[in-house]
Amino acid sequence: MEIKICTLGTVINRIAYPADYCHLEGAGRQSQPMPIRWMAWESVLMGKFTSKSDVWSFAVTLWEILTFAREQPFENLSDDKVIENIGHMYQDNKKHILLPIPVGCPREIFDLMCECWQRNEASRPNFREIHLFLQRKNLGEYFHHL
Repeated sequence: MEIKICTLGTVINRIAYPADYCHLEGAGRQSQPMPIRWMAWESVLMGKFTSKSDVWSFAVTLWEILTFAREQPFENLSDDKVIENIGHMYQDNKKHILLPIPVGCPREIFDLMCECWQRNEASRPNFREIHLFLQRKNLGEYFHHL
């Protein structure tokens, strides 16, 4: 089993995983396919990429790991529906949906993922906070098994 994490839109990924990329139309949009199912709403709609949008993508990757990559994020939605869902997040109309809790996922880990998917990027944890949380969680599990 392998996990490969790399920069957005690399040629190898677009060739190997074409179903994971979507062509976005419109003024000012990049013409290359984008992995919208992993991207923060502000990255998709405004082309804004920050460490907080990376936190969003990290949480989607964590979700994939916890589902054993058995399904694509928002697998039941077409690309157009994913973009519509992202629009709901942008509009803050409470109609958006998030990824579901993976089977067997501890509630605290899913809560962390949901924090990473906050509409307001300032409300999302930074990577240091995520690291500290996961370290504490790991130590807690370690001592629980002693």
